[in-house]
Amino acid sequence: MKNKKPYLPIILVAGIVAVLLLASFPPKWFAAAQEPPQSDQQPTSGPQPDVGETVLVPKKKSQPATTQPTTTQPTADQPVPSQPGTKPEKINPNDIYTLSTSTNLVNVDVMVVDNNGNPIHTLDKKNFKLFDDGVPQAVTNFGTGEAPMTICMLVEFSNRWWPFLYMTLRYGYDFLNVIHPKDWVAVVSFDMKSQILTDFTQDRSEVRAGLDQLRIPGFSEYNFYDALAFVLDRMKEVHGRKAVVAIVTGLDSFSKLTYDQTLKIVRASDTPVYPVSILEFLSVRSPSGNLPGNIATGRIQAIDVLQAENALKTMASYSGGQAYFPRFEQEVPDDYQQIAQRLRTQYSLGFVPTNATKDGQFHKLKVALVDEQGNPLEIMNEKGKKVKYHIVARDGYYAPKS
Repeated sequence: MKNKKPYLPIILVAGIVAVLLLASFPPKWFAAAQEPPQSDQQPTSGPQPDVGETVLVPKKKSQPATTQPTTTQPTADQPVPSQPGTKPEKINPNDIYTLSTSTNLVNVDVMVVDNNGNPIHTLDKKNFKLFDDGVPQAVTNFGTGEAPMTICMLVEFSNRWWPFLYMTLRYGYDFLNVIHPKDWVAVVSFDMKSQILTDFTQDRSEVRAGLDQLRIPGFSEYNFYDALAFVLDRMKEVHGRKAVVAIVTGLDSFSKLTYDQTLKIVRASDTPVYPVSILEFLSVRSPSGNLPGNIATGRIQAIDVLQAENALKTMASYSGGQAYFPRFEQEVPDDYQQIAQRLRTQYSLGFVPTNATKDGQFHKLKVALVDEQGNPLEIMNEKGKKVKYHIVARDGYYAPKS
């Protein structure tokens, strides 16, 4: 015991020193904890930039489904915008051209056909005379010869009556036979709303794949007017040989657009419409002239068939196209061949209106054929007989509004 007593003072002194050190340490520790960290490291929950500030590139806003964006033919530095959730358009910018939107040039595609619908392709620039509201215009641009075509297939696919769907698919697949390797084709179906099945492509297998999606219809509605306005809007910036081939009944359930509004859109467009009726085949096989499937009355009346036929003829006429009403399936391939032949051999005219007023009004167009003396042109066949011909062109255009 005597040997341990000398250590007690040392232990007491060491304990007092330790207490004093601990008493002075917590205030400094607490103060350091309140200061913000000086490290450049970002939180682990967000993006981890390598150095410097984080710069976020804004994404393009998607437009609402009711006002889908318009697809345009691309220039060399401007790709075609595609619809949200759809396959991008496969377009080769080297194979197409665009015209400047700063010019007042008006393009008019003209077809000259005989009584059998066969195109006459032996005409020259001097044989065409253009009138804008009755005033002669100078044709500044002229083109002819075969060229690739850009086609949007508009297919009615509503859950109304299964024979309609059968005819729609048969007519759609038949169109594949007239597609050339350099043609651009898109497939759009509609019932209550429009749906892009295949965007513009030169691959025939992709066009078939789009048609293969038409197996189970979703709705019984058939909003034809809205669908036609949608595809015409997509085609308005496409230049060259183009058309809408509409495989439809011509009936409409409750589109937001009225018939008169649709006609105005058709007249303002420079895209010809070629309707191919799927109603004619069925109506001629109905003894009473009435067909099942009308939402309001339970049947499609004979008057409905006549109204649909008149609507398709009027739309085709206003746009510079032609309506087809096949009564037998064997007629459909020939109709498609005629559509393709017309588009490939049509004449492309362009003029700058002498009336440069930007009034936003509709201007009436007229195309005439003349000889070298300015008289009405007479066309003779190989037997020396006069050939009756018909000029197919849109009947006017809307001037820009300043």
